[in-house]
Amino acid sequence: MKGIELPINVLVIVAIAVIVLLGLVVLYFIGFNPFSGSVSLNSLKNTGCSNFSLNYGCGSRGATTSSISLPANSYGVTTLYALCTGYLNVSTEAQCRQLCGCS
Repeated sequence: MKGIELPINVLVIVAIAVIVLLGLVVLYFIGFNPFSGSVSLNSLKNTGCSNFSLNYGCGSRGATTSSISLPANSYGVTTLYALCTGYLNVSTEAQCRQLCGCS
């Protein structure tokens, strides 16, 4: 019987696959999460919007989204309006209110 021969192409492909799998295992163990930024933005939006709508009646008591403070965050935004204009593709106070479910 003849011995099994592997072409060099198969060996290269297997080596690349092993390297990629090892890289994925390392990323898993160090806690890499590519979606963590969007989750944090959504969490900030929900916090700001609930504060705005529940405590200020969607601004009917004189509050604006620029007067709603946000907790400390890695984005450096301090108000709901800054979050809307800087990260949520909104350019006006009215659009920011709509994003929070206010008319």
